[in-house]
Amino acid sequence: MLFRKSLLLLLVLGLSLPMAGAALASGQAPAPLVSLQARLLTDLGYHHLDAEQTANQREAVTGAYLNLAANSYLRATFTSPDQVAGGLVELGLNSKLGNAEATTLRYAYGWWRSGPFRLLAGQDEGWLGGVRHAPKQFLGTSQSGKLYLCEWGLLYSGRQPQVRLEYNREAWAVSLGLVSPLAELTPQQSGGVATGSQALPGTVDIYDYLPRLDLAFQFTFGGLWLGPGVGWVQHRLENAPGRDDSFSSWAAILPFKFAHGPLTLKGEVHWAQNNDYEWSGNVLSSLRGLPRAVIFLQPDGAISDTRQVGGFLALEYKLTSKWEVTAGLGLEQLSNDAWKDSAHYAEDSYTRRAIFFAIPYQVTPNFGIHPELGLYDYGDNIRTGQAFGDEWLAGVQFRWIF
Repeated sequence: MLFRKSLLLLLVLGLSLPMAGAALASGQAPAPLVSLQARLLTDLGYHHLDAEQTANQREAVTGAYLNLAANSYLRATFTSPDQVAGGLVELGLNSKLGNAEATTLRYAYGWWRSGPFRLLAGQDEGWLGGVRHAPKQFLGTSQSGKLYLCEWGLLYSGRQPQVRLEYNREAWAVSLGLVSPLAELTPQQSGGVATGSQALPGTVDIYDYLPRLDLAFQFTFGGLWLGPGVGWVQHRLENAPGRDDSFSSWAAILPFKFAHGPLTLKGEVHWAQNNDYEWSGNVLSSLRGLPRAVIFLQPDGAISDTRQVGGFLALEYKLTSKWEVTAGLGLEQLSNDAWKDSAHYAEDSYTRRAIFFAIPYQVTPNFGIHPELGLYDYGDNIRTGQAFGDEWLAGVQFRWIF
């Protein structure tokens, strides 16, 4: 029902264009220019889990799968006749496991431009932790939460409510964003928020004096693009169970992209603390129970921060006008002294790694196929010190983009 209503809404918007003249005659604001786009992606392949990753915990499982990739969308863009204001609304199309088809909100924002300044307000992914430099790792977003090496080398901010002011010049730009704190892992007041091995009691309130602050830059030098940025937010606890009543989440990210002829090189390095509260991209389900970059609440009420460092490197090469080959690798290392000292885990850190290889083929300007193989090494289970197993996905994505 929601899907049909969304289609009807977009159809009405499209049919409203001929009425622009009538609106002008009646003294209303000029009707905007409206453009409709769509991305329809279908994955077909095999998914393998080592025994450590399976429900039975004894035997590996390899099975076929076929679904609509969860990053498919319907999009409408709006631009004022004088080109100084506009907006975007994007609805996600999901065909996830468990017959959970749905239409969801991805983006909804408006913008206003004046000279080199642009003001944006609404739901967007922002500059810090964006996907401008993302690798072409496309397979498995509905099946296993794998996309763009998010949480496997790329630190993705996700799409969050925000207000952002940008200043754009020809070779450089800067933005300052006020972003909704805890937008990816909003705690339910009745149940607390997960903190590694424990949860904060439901009697604890979490609040913020300020929104998350994101400061990001973009520099262009010929074929080289750099997008360094930092983000920070402090969360406060009322009625905390111990001596610590606040903790901070922050991330420093240096992404880059270099293009020369048929060759494109992409990558990033990042350093972060408790970043899964803010920079998870809502893909944490792909980690299958591994400890995450969130605080650890110790028995005496002290808060121990989790640090994360990682990055990725990806190569793309145009073989012909239609054929391309791409490959990449990424890693993340997480550490927290309390995992070993307080929780008595076997280790206080672990490293997860990923590698992918793909051969995209563009059949027509609007239709392409993307064969891909992705391998994901979960490292050691720090609770036991034993290997946590591997996962791989192999198949092809059919891509229609209009």
